[in-house]
Amino acid sequence: MLTLYIDTHASFIELILFKNGKVLDHVSRKEVVMQSSMIMPSLEDLLMRNNVVVKDISDIIVINGPGSFTGVRLGVTIAKSLAFTLQIPIRVMSSLLIKAVSNEEKGYHWFVEEEKNGYYFGKFNELDELINDYIYVKKGDYEIFSQNRDIIVHVDLNYEMIYKFSRNLNPVNPHVVKPLYVKLIEVQK
Repeated sequence: MLTLYIDTHASFIELILFKNGKVLDHVSRKEVVMQSSMIMPSLEDLLMRNNVVVKDISDIIVINGPGSFTGVRLGVTIAKSLAFTLQIPIRVMSSLLIKAVSNEEKGYHWFVEEEKNGYYFGKFNELDELINDYIYVKKGDYEIFSQNRDIIVHVDLNYEMIYKFSRNLNPVNPHVVKPLYVKLIEVQK
């Protein structure tokens, strides 16, 4: 069983190919300026290196945000297109949930994802369930918001733990997968 993991929520591209729950190979492109021009060649490279054709993929995990407006849309669109075309399951996780899942110290913690002008926050319990809605805080308000909160800033992502957790998520219809936008874009204000 081959699973494709797609994460473009920030200024990077993370593509992982799992085989039976273990990382088979990955492509990581950091600080990508034009994600849209890099993701498909990166995916093609990942598949070719492993002698895999796209129809061999049996399911997809996609990170739907919060994060970069364009980056999130790009990853979600590619994941939806592949899942629909191949008629395979798609599982959706947030950029903050993958941090909670990877964090070894379980409990009630706030996780943070930094972006250009502020921070996204999510509070998770010991079962890695979201406790409240995701929150966006501007950079200037970070110090006040972070007071008296157990905030975990950095987590080394454990992709095999993320894969294992994703198996407990129900696959969703690709048509209903949406980017997770927490802050309003200029057009919405």
